[in-house]
Amino acid sequence: MKKILWLALSLIGVYLVSVSMSDPASKESTEESPLEVVQIGEMTTDRAAHQATLLKNGQVLITGGCADQGCASILSSVELYDPASKSFRLLSPMSTPRASHSAIALSDGRVLVAGGWTGSQATSTAEIYDPITDQWNTVDAMSKARASLISVLLPDGTVFIMGGGGGRLGNLTTVEIFNPSSAHFLQAGESRTNHYLATGLADGRVLMTGGQGKNDKILNTAEIYDPMTGEFQETGLMGTPRVKHGAVLLDDGRIMIFGGSDSRGYRGRFSSTEIFDPETGKFSGGPEMQFERHKIRDAVVKLPSGNVLVAGGAHTPEFFNINTQDFVPVRGQLNGPQMFATATLLSNDDVLILGGYDERTRTSDTAWIVRKIE
Repeated sequence: MKKILWLALSLIGVYLVSVSMSDPASKESTEESPLEVVQIGEMTTDRAAHQATLLKNGQVLITGGCADQGCASILSSVELYDPASKSFRLLSPMSTPRASHSAIALSDGRVLVAGGWTGSQATSTAEIYDPITDQWNTVDAMSKARASLISVLLPDGTVFIMGGGGGRLGNLTTVEIFNPSSAHFLQAGESRTNHYLATGLADGRVLMTGGQGKNDKILNTAEIYDPMTGEFQETGLMGTPRVKHGAVLLDDGRIMIFGGSDSRGYRGRFSSTEIFDPETGKFSGGPEMQFERHKIRDAVVKLPSGNVLVAGGAHTPEFFNINTQDFVPVRGQLNGPQMFATATLLSNDDVLILGGYDERTRTSDTAWIVRKIE
C-alpha cells in the first residue's frame, strides 16, 4: 500500500478529475497534415514511464516501466520491437525492476540502463544490455539513488547523468559521468538547482532546464554544463517556470522547449513553447501548441525534415513545422492522452509511440506508428 501511495502522490500522480475522452478542440490550423497516426498492435504488457531505445540494427529495445491501475507494478521485463514484422517479443529481463529510469544507446551499440523506481525506493544500480548476446551485465552503481533521472550521450562517448532522487520528482543537484571503457560512474560536480530536463547542444555542452525546487516551487532557471571544463554556468531564465516538459535540438542549433506544467500538475499543463539560443544565452517565446501537454520528456522527436513531432500528453499528436513556424495536428488519435509514453524515430523515418497512461493512471500496452500519408 505504501509503494502505491508514494507513486500516486509523487512519481506519476493520480488525477481525480473529470475529463472528456478526447482532446479539447484544437487551435485553428489551416494546414493539412501530411502525417497520420495508426495503431499497429500491442506490446507484451502495459507500460508507462518506460524507455524505448533504437538499436543499431533498427530494432527498438523497450525496458521496464510500470503497469496496472495506478502504475502499481514495477517491471523488470524487456521486449524488442521489430519494424520489419511490426511485432514484439520478450527478451532477457533486467536484474532490477525499474520505472522512470534512463536508457541510452552507447557508441558501441550496447544500451546503458540506470536508476529508476523499484517499487519501494529509488535505485543507484545500473546495467548494460548487449543486443548481440541478449545479455544484461551489471556495472558499478551510481553514487546516488536516482528516479526520474535523465542521461545525455556526450561527444566523447561518455554519458552525462543528472537529476532524479529518492523522493519526489527529484532532489539531487549532483551530476555523474559514465565511462563505458571503465564501466564506472564518476562524480562530475553539482548544478545550482535540481533541474528536470537535460538536452545536448550542438557544440557538446548540455542545457539543463526547469524542475521543482524547495517547497515544490516550479523553476524557470537554466544552466549549461561544459564537459570540456567540467563547469556549470547559469544562463538566461525561461519565460515560464516548467516541469515535466520536453525539449529537442533544432537543426539551426537552438533548443525548443515544449509544454510541461506548473505546481498543479495535470490541471496546470501548458501549450506554450520557448526557444533557447546558445549564442545569446536567452530564451524567447515560441508558438503555441495545439494542445496542452505534460509528462512528455521521452515523447518529443525531431524528424528528418527538421520538423518536430510531439507525441505524448494528449490524444492527438502534432508536429512543429519549421517552415510555417506553427503546430499542425496529425491525422488520427491515440486511445488516450498517453502521459509518460515514448516516441522513437525508426530507421525508415516512421515514429513508434508506445504505452503511457491516461488521466486516471490506467496504463496501456498499445503501439502506434506516425507515418507520412501515402
